[in-house]
Amino acid sequence: MRTPQATAMAPERTRRPVLAGGLLVATGLADMLAASGMLRSGTFMVLSEGGLHQVDLTVWAWLHLTIGAAVALAGLVAVTGRRGAATVAIGCVAVAIALDLLMLPYAPIRLVLVAAVDAAAIRLLLRHRRAVAGAE
Repeated sequence: MRTPQATAMAPERTRRPVLAGGLLVATGLADMLAASGMLRSGTFMVLSEGGLHQVDLTVWAWLHLTIGAAVALAGLVAVTGRRGAATVAIGCVAVAIALDLLMLPYAPIRLVLVAAVDAAAIRLLLRHRRAVAGAE
């Protein structure tokens, strides 16, 4: 015979998607703010052995803006704790981390911090999904 406490989810399990969703919303907003700054700044100047070159990051900025909005929305959906929400959030975050790694030379500190927080959110979502699957 099952007790009510054995069938109910532990508080730690219900807090994981909320924390992961909050982290994803925060990193999505950070990406969106950084992208809007890149759109306003125009071109970067890069000094190399061949001289001084202008690098236009407009396309990358629009990608960051789009992916940042997708990650923020996925974070809001991940708060629900539904099984499919975690999969969608993990997919959005994987794309965001890949984009962050490609942009690493232009903003290394911010991108490493955002990628680390995104990785922590993925870990929380995976642990929650594993705990829910084990409880069934």
